[in-house]
Amino acid sequence: MSENTTVNDFAKTLKDAAYVAVGFGVIAVQKAQVRRRELEKQFGTSGTQLREQLAKAAAEFEERSKPVVEAVETSLDQIEERLPEQAREYFKQARTTAKEAGEQLRARLSTAA
Repeated sequence: MSENTTVNDFAKTLKDAAYVAVGFGVIAVQKAQVRRRELEKQFGTSGTQLREQLAKAAAEFEERSKPVVEAVETSLDQIEERLPEQAREYFKQARTTAKEAGEQLRARLSTAA
């Protein structure tokens, strides 16, 4: 068997494997769509209604968590005041980064809902 034939056989095998992988992907997507429709029927709600319910639940959670967040912020302020100047700067940076991450998460959740 020549080297060229071996390379061609290998390329054909890779091509066939790629087609099989794509086929499995298509089947998986179709199964997921069927399952989603089954769940919508089972729960009697559409995707839009589910998103609305999730958005409402997220808003209620955010409203209820405000006192907890405020209490944590107050505690962090007190801790920050007691830290040496250099540590205080790092602490402020960490708090700012955490706040930004929380805002990004809330933004992504609200767009997903």
